[in-house]
Amino acid sequence: MPVVTDHDAVPLTPIYTIVIRESGEASVDGHPVDTLPGQDARDAALAHIQEKAARLDRPVRVNAKEPDGSTWPLIVDWDGEVTPLEHPHPAPPALPAARRTLEQPPASVPVHLPSPTGEPVIPGPLPAAPGVDWMAPLPPEYREMLDTVRTADIAGNFPAAEVAAKDLEDALDDAYGASHLYTVNVVAVRANLALRRQAWANSLELHMHAAWLRHDQQAPRDETLRLARNAHFCWKHLVAPCPKHPGTDNPAQAQQRVHDLLHVLRHVDVEPIILATTEEWAAKLLAAAS
Repeated sequence: MPVVTDHDAVPLTPIYTIVIRESGEASVDGHPVDTLPGQDARDAALAHIQEKAARLDRPVRVNAKEPDGSTWPLIVDWDGEVTPLEHPHPAPPALPAARRTLEQPPASVPVHLPSPTGEPVIPGPLPAAPGVDWMAPLPPEYREMLDTVRTADIAGNFPAAEVAAKDLEDALDDAYGASHLYTVNVVAVRANLALRRQAWANSLELHMHAAWLRHDQQAPRDETLRLARNAHFCWKHLVAPCPKHPGTDNPAQAQQRVHDLLHVLRHVDVEPIILATTEEWAAKLLAAAS
């Protein structure tokens, strides 16, 4: 197929972000991209985007960020054809304000967990971000998928709820992109479900990912900080055994993930006590491993 000539015909969302690091590694919307032996990371990232375009059966928009800080707006089609743009992608229109309804994903299911200071982490009412309603319900076409998540959750079947939530996240990622509020809210739902069944490693990853994306999207800060605190909480369960949850600790995995956790905690500017506690425990882990 030829390059895309009618740029305005390409929907404004999703806009995927490719980041190429100085090490040569690449990520798409914050997720590392695996490469085949001898494959260039840029090619692997574009192939990943190509798959997304193929699922949508249309071209998609991409911002490619180079190690020198430059950003290249692109349009990538399902056949791998890349069209460079001379100007940045137009900003998507802001979502209209919407009242919170029963169709909203259960991203704020109360989970009363002890923070490092011993106080419960209880989500409260969230202020609205300017121009974006993070409490907006999902579009009607995703209601059936959301009902599947909710039904399994109410029944206490967390594994089934997690599978259904992942399917919903994938569908929203394809339609809107990984950093869109719809997708990020469902990532937070998945983090909550994993936490409630004490799947600490999985919950840690999901909490970190959701907190990072919310911070970059300037989402209401209270919920972003709650996700970051709960990431810290999950990590501590990997560090040391807990009498209530014996056998769920994994110090080696905690050591592997601590640099990523500290990166997230600093990125969202979490409370100093949480950052200091994480650094202290990380030092103990390093000393025990040496």
